[in-house]
Amino acid sequence: MDGHMDVAREAVLKESCTLPEDMPKIKGYDFDQGVDLKALLQSYATTGFQASSFAQAVQEINKMIEKRLETVEEEEGGGEAPDLQRPRLGCTIFLGYTSNLISSGVRESIRFLVQHKMVDVIVTTAGGVEEDIIKCLAPTFLGEFSLQGKELRESGINRIGNLLVPNDNYCKFEDWLMPILDQMVLEQKTEGTLWTPSKMIHRLGKEINNPESVCYWAYKNDIPIFSPALTDGSLGDMIYFHSYKKPGLVLDIVEDIRRLNCKAVFARRTGMIILGGGLVKHHICNANLMRNGADYAVFVNTGQEFDGSDSGARPDEAVSWGKIRMDATPVKVYADATLVFPLLVAETFAHNAARLAAQKKD
Repeated sequence: MDGHMDVAREAVLKESCTLPEDMPKIKGYDFDQGVDLKALLQSYATTGFQASSFAQAVQEINKMIEKRLETVEEEEGGGEAPDLQRPRLGCTIFLGYTSNLISSGVRESIRFLVQHKMVDVIVTTAGGVEEDIIKCLAPTFLGEFSLQGKELRESGINRIGNLLVPNDNYCKFEDWLMPILDQMVLEQKTEGTLWTPSKMIHRLGKEINNPESVCYWAYKNDIPIFSPALTDGSLGDMIYFHSYKKPGLVLDIVEDIRRLNCKAVFARRTGMIILGGGLVKHHICNANLMRNGADYAVFVNTGQEFDGSDSGARPDEAVSWGKIRMDATPVKVYADATLVFPLLVAETFAHNAARLAAQKKD
């Protein structure tokens, strides 16, 4: 009996190896100190689980910002990209987001970044463009995840998770968009304008002329918004309907992929902040493959890797493809971006707003 107990005791009380002295110790926020939101977020670093991933994402984005603030004087020669000025920013920041985030209140966090020229290149889906414009024409409402699809359909209400969008919003969008499409076709025929998805989005930002819009500020600050699947949404519906009224509109995706890839190839360093997965995640990562990988990367999504999806892939998979550099320290936060991204902005871009504004002024 004693022998069996010795075995059990040895199994349960196995001697530990000594951990490094500088290894962080787990400790959360102490509310006896009062409510200090900044200190609370800083305590995430030693909280563990996704809280610590959040803290690592803050560090990674702040690295992008620090390098971005290192403006570099123009070099002689260097093989400049066609139609591109040699970038003076120390780090070019790519921002990607899926359309549901524009439908949600994360739109305002994204608008803040674009308004104050804190990011340099955007990739989004068709919905990431049209929902931004539509919100300038009519509001989106908060509902419930449990609302029945059949009843909503009979009432002409569309559900995005627990968000509700009246179908009338898309009718207003059609009324607003059709004259612009007419003008685009006319300019194509009379002036030889070669439209691309990014040029069309630029034009929509100009036409909406509303400071609540992400596309408006992208137009004002000349920040390109790329959307290679621009027809996959209400914009595609309207282009389809318009093609029977005034056919002939052409959108060239070849020019856009050249322009996007050159943004990566000719950057001194690059950082990727990607909210969600699918097209936006891969399009940005693939552009950075052209330069043998991004220097910095933060992914925020709830995808898992067990099904082999690119959406759920961890950053290390991107390293294997050359989309993130081998010496990089990328971070993935497994979380809903509506919870995480405003807090990330608060601890990074908003915290450095004055310094970034001074750089923009210079």
